[in-house]
Amino acid sequence: MSEANDIERVIRALSTVPEKSLLIVEIANEVTDKKGAIIFDELVDRQPEVNLAVAEAKAYVQGTQKAIQALKSMPARKGGY
Repeated sequence: MSEANDIERVIRALSTVPEKSLLIVEIANEVTDKKGAIIFDELVDRQPEVNLAVAEAKAYVQGTQKAIQALKSMPARKGGY
């Protein structure tokens, strides 16, 4: 495979990775008290949103894993770029 093909493959893989501002982190910040403990009653009330956040986080992991595999499969090249 050529260098151009390898680069295109990595770009395609990286384009599948969602933005890193994940909803699950936002929700976690919103459902904690001042001591950092999770307020579980609030999570129950937001269950549909939590489910969406979990799905988003899983998609992030899958996209990241594809990008990692694309990078790992690239042959090492000597050069200064």
